[in-house]
Amino acid sequence: MEHEAVDMLIWGKSRNLPKSYPLVCHLLDAAAMAHVLWHDYLSPNLKRRIADAIGTKADAAGQLVAFWAGLHDIGKCMACFQSMDVTQFSRLSGYPEAIGEKRRHEYAAHVWLSQPFARLGYGARRPKDPAFLIAQLLGGHHGRFSARDHRECRFKPTEVLAELGDGKWEAQREALFRTVSEITEPPPAPASLSAEAAALACGIVILADWLVSQDDYLKQRLPQIPADTSGLRRHYEDSLRLSPSLINAAGLRPVRFRSASFADEFSHIERPNALQHSVAEHLPTLLTGGPGLFLVTAPMGIGKTEVAFHGARLLGQASGTPGFLFALPTMATTDQMYGRARAYGESRAEDDAALTLLHSMAWLNDAYTAEGVDTTVISDDASVTAPDWLHGKKRGLLAPMSVGTIDQVLLTVLPLKHMPLRMLGLAGKVLIVDEVHAYDAYMQKLLAKALVWLGRLGVPVVLMSATLPTRIAARLVSSYLEGAGRSGIALPPIPYPGWTFADAATGKISPFEIEIEPSTLHVEQRLVPVRSSALDRSQVLRDVLAPLVDEGGCAGVVCNTVAEAQQTYLFLRDWFDTLPQAPELTLLHARFPARRREEITSEITRKFGKCEICQPSDRCGHRPKAVVVATQVIEQSLDLDFDLVISDLAPVALLLQRAGRCQRHAGRLRSAWAAGRRLVVLRPSDEKGELVLPRSWPFIYSPSLLRRTDHEITDDEITIPDDVQKLVEQVYDDSFANGELSEEDLEWIGKEIAEEGIADMIAIPSPDEVSGLHQLTSSDAQEDLVATRLGADSTRVLCVYQGPDGSLYLDEACTTKLPDTTKLSRQVIKEILAETIPLRSSMLAGRDAANDPPSSWRDSAWLRDLALVSLRIGADRSATGWVGQREFLLHPDLGLQITAHA
Repeated sequence: MEHEAVDMLIWGKSRNLPKSYPLVCHLLDAAAMAHVLWHDYLSPNLKRRIADAIGTKADAAGQLVAFWAGLHDIGKCMACFQSMDVTQFSRLSGYPEAIGEKRRHEYAAHVWLSQPFARLGYGARRPKDPAFLIAQLLGGHHGRFSARDHRECRFKPTEVLAELGDGKWEAQREALFRTVSEITEPPPAPASLSAEAAALACGIVILADWLVSQDDYLKQRLPQIPADTSGLRRHYEDSLRLSPSLINAAGLRPVRFRSASFADEFSHIERPNALQHSVAEHLPTLLTGGPGLFLVTAPMGIGKTEVAFHGARLLGQASGTPGFLFALPTMATTDQMYGRARAYGESRAEDDAALTLLHSMAWLNDAYTAEGVDTTVISDDASVTAPDWLHGKKRGLLAPMSVGTIDQVLLTVLPLKHMPLRMLGLAGKVLIVDEVHAYDAYMQKLLAKALVWLGRLGVPVVLMSATLPTRIAARLVSSYLEGAGRSGIALPPIPYPGWTFADAATGKISPFEIEIEPSTLHVEQRLVPVRSSALDRSQVLRDVLAPLVDEGGCAGVVCNTVAEAQQTYLFLRDWFDTLPQAPELTLLHARFPARRREEITSEITRKFGKCEICQPSDRCGHRPKAVVVATQVIEQSLDLDFDLVISDLAPVALLLQRAGRCQRHAGRLRSAWAAGRRLVVLRPSDEKGELVLPRSWPFIYSPSLLRRTDHEITDDEITIPDDVQKLVEQVYDDSFANGELSEEDLEWIGKEIAEEGIADMIAIPSPDEVSGLHQLTSSDAQEDLVATRLGADSTRVLCVYQGPDGSLYLDEACTTKLPDTTKLSRQVIKEILAETIPLRSSMLAGRDAANDPPSSWRDSAWLRDLALVSLRIGADRSATGWVGQREFLLHPDLGLQITAHA
């Protein structure tokens, strides 16, 4: 029987092209790219996982995935799609006209493909059989899977979706299916396919489609498009030849790290400490089975970051998972870690490999964007610059190396569009999560769900914390082992200080306790009166900082709210103004414009981090006499060293983190008054000395945790590391003290249970619970509208200045008018966003049309949701404005001050 030939007039791409690109050529391009991605991009671990799920060898699995990719757009062969190009459609002869409503082509592929797959021997009896699962995964190549229709099993595709069209349309779809099959030469049909392997395969298809759909590539190929079907095999071979260059240009080449001892890998460390030595000696002996979870629980300032990089490289090499994603709690800590990761990648990678920075404001970081990269310096180091392609939305996680906020991990287990692409990017590298203790119950539950998926996929994971409650550590380890098929394993005690390795292959858990020379942290409680629901820190700060004022040194003062940090700064400024040799004074919090906040963060890191002038063995004396007032932004991952830390009362884990910024680096020259590590805790109290919480604090921290901490932290000495875990368990354990729970304790426990329940409700199912791929992308919400952090409803505020003529300006000098046009360059958008400040949306109550951005910005995803606050410049050069009943004042040293008026 003679089959109908493929009609080269059926088009697959036409937008931005001088003429239409044939559908069959696009399908073959995608098949070729998937084939090359399998061999050149996919990690050896993921290839094994997908091959095992299919029940075949790795090369055969790659051929099957390429074949499937070559069918992803077959749904475009229907009248309602082809008629979108009127000129091309008019050239078609003998095809039935479009019927019914316009339907998406990816859903058409989903509906049509299961039956031809069944004829090839793919199982088609149960919903999870390959014929239906692969049809569903290909129908999800635009990022969202459709739900199964029970009629797919028993009815003709056109009876399920009449818009597919019979007659010549059906004959052409059959011709396309047959042609792709004949040219790609797939192996026999798979006997099975798991949901997680199907999701990864869909990620490969999406990536292949994106790469070969680039305008430049299509325009390059158009002149060589074959005149008829006899040239299609040559076209496919040319696509195979050209695909590697597309992968290279996109920055998708895997990274290869040079093997080395810990000492060689981090030559700046004069002598590895006990933790570093233990990991370097024992971890390699545990990696015979491949992937696993590596948990590091050790005090602050002990070099856990170097241990993480070293451990991640060993895990990646042992499991066939090169590269890393370093996930951190905040954008500020992520930006700082990017610099360290860049230095590591440049020095340790064998060849050039891309490193991406992943958070919503990453493109404002000049060290990451193209403008901040110095391409004139020639050295032997590898380049880790990320090409433009990786800067595109949803692409950065596909890079071989990434540094990002924890949200990048948590988004992967939310049922959002393009979940398969995120999972492909996450599962292709080692995951490192820093500051694991810093996440609330909601985020911890999402992280545990991600670990179940990563355990199933055999992805190595590194977790780090200085103050992690045992129950949370046990849950995270158990989640990973559950995913690896090792449920129910009794966990030995998690050592502190030390590290633990959980082997995904065997379930064996190997704990290693380490000996660290104890150090003493002197804790001093100072009673601070609460007046009008606010702390009056003035007298206590005068007393505590008097030696610094007289003799020199530096101190960090950490306040629990922005408003309190601003008030503290103003008091200290007024005091210091009366002194002949005043200390430098700096304020850092989240309510500075992004550009100004980055300037301040860089400046204090330069002054109070590791000295750029001294060698490791030098005794540093280059720091100024200074006080830094800050909020929680300095307690996580910022490598700062103060002679003294003064902190508001906070939950004990965070107090210890803040104390970790006290005399962090050995070799500093310190004044006599700073002979030992000292943490001064400001305890809000009434006239009788009883604890009284300021009105704003319960919105930030649980009153239960604050009172528990207050019970445990007294004027005493804390021995580090010996006392750290005991304090953490005493405060965070549900069976606090003698087992009696207060109303505040019950409220805290209930809040945690509620947050975990919300996370369970919105997260995707675990791999074994997936009944259909549509469960993985079931939410219609946009990514930026789905919270990975409860209570994180925020709006970016842009403060603008009203000039004498009534016009609005971006700068206080009124030299740069607020742009009001639809044609804004990337640089202009960047300049606008650099002046924005994140605020809780509730702080903008009373917002009206006057706070809306220009209507010309409505098509800009970056600018359309900004809230404008118009500031008037007064005679004293103060800049004030109003939103509802709140007065806004912006100052370069204070940031944004907000005062509520009745």
